Amino acid sequence: MKPTIHDTAQLTALYGRYRAELCARDPQLSEFLLRGALQQVCFAELVQHFDLVLLDAFGVLYRGKQVIPGAPAAVARLYQQGIPLRVVSNNASQTPQRLQQQLQTMGFGFALAEVWTSGMVIADYLADSPWRGQPYYLVGSAESLLAYAPEAPHLCVNLRPGEGWREARFLLMCSNRDYYGQKQQFQVEALLAQQPLPVLLANPDLVTPDEDGTFSVVAGYTAADWVDRYRCPWVGLGKPFAPLYARVRAAFPGLDPRRCLMVGDTLDTDILGGAAQGFATCLTLSGACAQDAHRLPELCRERGIFPDFVVPSIGA
Repeated sequence: MKPTIHDTAQLTALYGRYRAELCARDPQLSEFLLRGALQQVCFAELVQHFDLVLLDAFGVLYRGKQVIPGAPAAVARLYQQGIPLRVVSNNASQTPQRLQQQLQTMGFGFALAEVWTSGMVIADYLADSPWRGQPYYLVGSAESLLAYAPEAPHLCVNLRPGEGWREARFLLMCSNRDYYGQKQQFQVEALLAQQPLPVLLANPDLVTPDEDGTFSVVAGYTAADWVDRYRCPWVGLGKPFAPLYARVRAAFPGLDPRRCLMVGDTLDTDILGGAAQGFATCLTLSGACAQDAHRLPELCRERGIFPDFVVPSIGA
């Protein structure tokens, strides 16, 4: 059965791994993460000072099936002001086309080229990695397999008959939507019990906030469980890690990072990742941190991550 999280304090140690991993690569980052001013601002006024705005999706544009009030109008104003933007989502369970269509039905006018998912960086990362050409087990939805599985007919062991799934040399973690209590869980745990296979983590998010105030665990939480139980090595591709942000830098090669604003609802992915790139960061209190809005400075101290700016939501 898929676990449910009622208190985000349960996640502090798990998210701490992300901070530790990035700070190990950049010794100056730890101090830099403590410099955010937590400045309370109006989103509409804030964005006028930036040349590029990166928007997380879940918790910033919508929560569950509900649109964040005022968010479509806020995005429309960005277009009116001519401010370039991208949706940058840790989504490896939906195709970019499906996510764009979902956003359009909610009233957002994003073009397909403006919707970027963490699943989109998998193939490029693998092409230059030690796992290039090796068979892998994809943990994810049928849509993950369709959209993001590199060389699937040859390398994705999920498609092999019989016991062919046992030939995997690493795990490609896209989504736990079809994992708990299903064939994927049985097969993955059998593989890991035999050998702690490396985990390529396309979606590092641990949870998503539900409309009832609880949190549903997603891919990053399941991968963290594997790491704890089987001591698997792992690599992150989505926020807060570099591969997804490398797409931003490639698309905007002359961008001054200080003129780029990363907007997200999660300290340990959106804000941590944006700060690690040298971007300005804006935390929205419309998603993962909503329950902790009254104790935000304390939460930031606990996580060791302070955003530059804070807004109730992008539509407020």
